[in-house]
Amino acid sequence: MINLIAKENLLIEKFSCYRFINEITQIINSNQHFRISIKNLIPSAKSIFLATICSKFNAKYVVLCDNNSDVDTWYDDLIQLTDEKLVSIIKEPKQKTIEKELNINLSYIVEGLSKFIESRTGILVLNKSILSQKLPKINEINDKRILLKKGIKIDYLEFTQNLLLNGFQKETFVSQVGEISIRGNIIDIFPIGFENPLRIEVWDDEIENIREFEPISQRSIRNLDEVSFINNTFDVSNDFSGNIFEYFDDKSMLVFDYVETDEDLIEKVVSYNTILLNPLGSPDINISINPQPNYNSQITKFKDELINLSNQKYDIIIAANGEIHLNRLKELLELSINNDETFENLQKNIIWQNYSLSSGFIFEEERFAYFTEHQIFNRQRVAPTKRTKKHQGITLKELRQLQIGDYVVHEDKGIGKFDGFQTIEICGNKQDAIRIIFADGDLLYVHLNYIHKIQKYTSIEGVIPKLTKLGSTEWTRKKSRIKSRLKDIARDLIKLYAERKSSEGFSFPADDIWQQEFEASFYFEDTPDQASATADVKKDMESSYPMDRLICGDVGFGKTEIAIRAAFKAANAGKQVAVLVPTTILAEQHFQTFSDRMSRYPIKIEVLSRFKKKNEQKQIIDNLANGKIDIIIGTHRLLSKDVKFKNLGLLIIDEEHRFGVAAKEKLRQLRVNVDTLTMTATPIPRTLNFSLLGARDLSIIETPPRNRLPIETEIIEFNLEFMSKIILDEVNRGGQVFFVNDKIEGIDKLAADISMLLPNIKYGIVHGQMPTSEVETVMKKFLERKFAVLFATKIIEAGIDIPNANTMIINNAHNFGLAELYQLRGRVGRSNTQAYCFLVVPNFQILKKHSIQRLQAIEEFTELGSGLRLAMRDLEIRGAGNLLGAEQSGFIVDIGYELYQKILDEAVYELRTEEYPELFKDIQDLPKSLDKEIAIEIDKDAFFPDNYIENSTDRFNYYKLLYNCTTNKELEELTKEIIDKYGKLPDEAKNLIFAVRLRIASLNTGFKKIILKNNKLIAEFSDNSDEYYYNNIFLHLVEFINTLNNINLKQTKTKLILEAILKNETDAIELLWKLKKSIELFLQ
Repeated sequence: MINLIAKENLLIEKFSCYRFINEITQIINSNQHFRISIKNLIPSAKSIFLATICSKFNAKYVVLCDNNSDVDTWYDDLIQLTDEKLVSIIKEPKQKTIEKELNINLSYIVEGLSKFIESRTGILVLNKSILSQKLPKINEINDKRILLKKGIKIDYLEFTQNLLLNGFQKETFVSQVGEISIRGNIIDIFPIGFENPLRIEVWDDEIENIREFEPISQRSIRNLDEVSFINNTFDVSNDFSGNIFEYFDDKSMLVFDYVETDEDLIEKVVSYNTILLNPLGSPDINISINPQPNYNSQITKFKDELINLSNQKYDIIIAANGEIHLNRLKELLELSINNDETFENLQKNIIWQNYSLSSGFIFEEERFAYFTEHQIFNRQRVAPTKRTKKHQGITLKELRQLQIGDYVVHEDKGIGKFDGFQTIEICGNKQDAIRIIFADGDLLYVHLNYIHKIQKYTSIEGVIPKLTKLGSTEWTRKKSRIKSRLKDIARDLIKLYAERKSSEGFSFPADDIWQQEFEASFYFEDTPDQASATADVKKDMESSYPMDRLICGDVGFGKTEIAIRAAFKAANAGKQVAVLVPTTILAEQHFQTFSDRMSRYPIKIEVLSRFKKKNEQKQIIDNLANGKIDIIIGTHRLLSKDVKFKNLGLLIIDEEHRFGVAAKEKLRQLRVNVDTLTMTATPIPRTLNFSLLGARDLSIIETPPRNRLPIETEIIEFNLEFMSKIILDEVNRGGQVFFVNDKIEGIDKLAADISMLLPNIKYGIVHGQMPTSEVETVMKKFLERKFAVLFATKIIEAGIDIPNANTMIINNAHNFGLAELYQLRGRVGRSNTQAYCFLVVPNFQILKKHSIQRLQAIEEFTELGSGLRLAMRDLEIRGAGNLLGAEQSGFIVDIGYELYQKILDEAVYELRTEEYPELFKDIQDLPKSLDKEIAIEIDKDAFFPDNYIENSTDRFNYYKLLYNCTTNKELEELTKEIIDKYGKLPDEAKNLIFAVRLRIASLNTGFKKIILKNNKLIAEFSDNSDEYYYNNIFLHLVEFINTLNNINLKQTKTKLILEAILKNETDAIELLWKLKKSIELFLQ
């Protein structure tokens, strides 16, 4: 059992007893002005030192750092050591060029300052550049602070107008600091210094509720009785005259974490008590702390160090981010020691912590060692910071929202244009209907009962669909043709699956210590999806039948690492591994990656491609046949007749869809009894995975690496001098640059213009009109760092990783689609080096608003995976094409992605239940007889009035969500969300919610229509063509109905109905639930 120590005091308690802390304590206690210099403190030791001093003396501490990276390190360590509420941070955000054009505010400074001035004690960590910044005076911030309490009266109009006058921007929904949204009696506001925005509900000028809500979901997360905030955004256009020193008091203590040389500044701070860390010259206090050694991911080296320190009676703390990493390290140590007694003795001197500071150290003087797990395995640390997130750009939700004029797909009628809502009367009761325009201006009004049949048309970016002619059979024929083709494809996949399940394969042994150590040494932290995919692969390898798994995940999401782990497992078990890639250059890159990861292990890796000379190829083939090569990486050359394996156990295929028909046939023969792992960089939607459940083993990696540095992305105007400086900056730090142009024309001139400004920098050019061999030769030279800048078209979009290329310039970025921009940007940022992407446009002023929004979406969503969502649909369509055949993309263009998905589901369901019931007997499907469309009619107005939800887009979304509810719990949650965002429900909305409750109770009963009028329920059965229903479920239902009172079955000429006289309308729901439960029990 791991002994976990509370983080509040252990490290601080230890440091409190140390000599240098006692010396500093005596100086501070002397009550005299002091200036102390300390040498040899390293990052995390600095933070523990300051947290220890803070625990002894109530004062305000200001940490001055040299750069933003140091600010982050201090902050992230301090919030682990002390109360996060006491730590404030000020660092200037990287200012985007487009923001300079559109103006920004000083909220990032005011946020830190307001928190600092509110508390009597605390730590302010800031970048030294703030020292010269003009700021609001302290009284200007205090005067703008207002207090709101539940139950107090406010002038609603005056309150909202003041916020708008003070710089808050009015938006439909609030998502970032400085925004306000006003909807009826609801005011949403995102003030400075808040992690989440506030929702204030006002009735008759009285504050009824104050809530904090989450900006992405827009759902309230907690209620507040009162709240104090600054009602101003402090725009930089204001002429401020204050400075940072006004915010310090006489007892403030300044900690300099850099060497200050500015005489003016030194004069300003001379009156404050000061601590100088690692200054030049002789210090007042010298201590001997050494940074944690580099163990090169070797657990045996670390074990030897621990035993050595333990013998010297050191106190040892081992820290990791989370218990998973902590337990894994403990397990590896235990396995490496191989002696229970030695391990138990070692354990006595070790304290394990499930949170980690930024860096480890060994404090010789005090016989104390602090080790961090991420440094042992040369991994970046995931910072625990909870700083306010920036929510900007277009979200996926916004992209999918339906606007008037957008194309929609009606499942039965075809493709039309959304034209808003029209309130219509049905039997004297008002209801909303969706208005859709089809070809030739034909109009269709769709009742809310059938809203599930309508989806926004989504397809490949830029495709404009053809409107369908109402009344023609063209749409039905098109759907039928697509379903038939999908069935053929799915049938082939299921046949292969069945064959494989009946074949005999090699069962690989379970993981040993080498496998565990090898996986722990991965530079990045595993994502949940990556860990899950790794477990799936290893489970398949250890099973008795041959593996055939497809790993889908975007660029940089860790697919290659999964393949490397599988290859290591196979080689470790004495089996050979073949890695097949579509291009020569990709083979070279994989060879480097595999070789780097396995360099410390006795595994022989080779590459077979046309870059190898004939005699080298012959030698490699001979060694392969004799078993002298463990892992062979190559192009389709590996499929040649002369290539023989001694003991092939695993075949890894990268981007299988890029191989020709002949190569695929050879692969099919090769993989019959060999474990096969296929990888694709084109994301395949998780929904497609469920559709093909049992037809293909899929692992989908959607989560990006947590500790990979996000790519700094900026929109800039075309300027050759500025772009030359960008290139020079990258080259000076030893890196390389991708320079992408939107067209082949002009690429040579662009290269020549840059070369004129940077004559000493070598460059290469690649584009689609060059022969493949020439492209590969240029790319190989770039990979080998023979030149610094590669001018290219989007040919590199699906290219290879160049770990050393960490800057990308995309010229005429507005001409690229979101998916293209996202994938292009994914070419950089593949290592632990900060990467940059510059989106170049001709002129901000002439760009269309949508183009700017698209570029800002890429610019703002620098966090890996968040921006992916924007481009995902376009990429998923490509993925569907790669998995199921190129023609799929055409089908999706014809009918839209959502309907394509639904037809695929139907095709696979029919195959499972009709053609392969034995193979899929474990998969339980609800009888299709019960899965009927249901129309609900009640004798009341049931809709959202436009003075309640004004925006037709939002009304459509909530109607759609309501009619998609299948349980009362879902409906309850959604109703809470609507009330939360728009206030109390009007009567018409309450009636609508009741109609949906009635609908939920009727689902899976076999009824197709429910009418409730004057406390009389009429439930109409489906037509008698459904033999399964009438021969099974209906007979049971009749027996059950005969046990109930006031219920009759009636047969008319055209339909069969159930009729019930009720006391009140809620009895209708109760009766329907009884019928539903009765059917469920019958089917069990």
